[in-house]
Amino acid sequence: MDNQTVAKRYRTELSSVKDLIFYFLIIWTAVLLGLSWFDFLSIKFEVSEALVTSYLILLGVYIVHKETSRWTGVKLNIKPGELFVYIWWISLLAMLILGFFLHREVSPSIRFLSYEVLGAFLLSEISKSFNAFKKTSGPED
Repeated sequence: MDNQTVAKRYRTELSSVKDLIFYFLIIWTAVLLGLSWFDFLSIKFEVSEALVTSYLILLGVYIVHKETSRWTGVKLNIKPGELFVYIWWISLLAMLILGFFLHREVSPSIRFLSYEVLGAFLLSEISKSFNAFKKTSGPED
């Protein structure tokens, strides 16, 4: 196999892995979001920290995979990663507003999750900016 074929195959495999992680993350987000609302509305139920931590690790793997591909120049299918930020922060805002009227608190694990998702997004945006800067400020003649 020549280098072009290997590079093309590598790009295809990386893209399909990222797509699979993205869709798995969407499913995990839906499950965790449902459990988070159940946690918020229920007195007896609480989302486990292991579930939140596992989700954050999976999100981290997705982000590292995406950023590594970006920095190595491998073009991937574009997926809206900020979708996860919107999901958690809109949900947190809704819980905080409802909590005010229902005299309920948002569990610390859900607040922590929202903060961590935003932090991961910000790191990804910083990486994206540095990468774009690196590409536009190539060696000067």
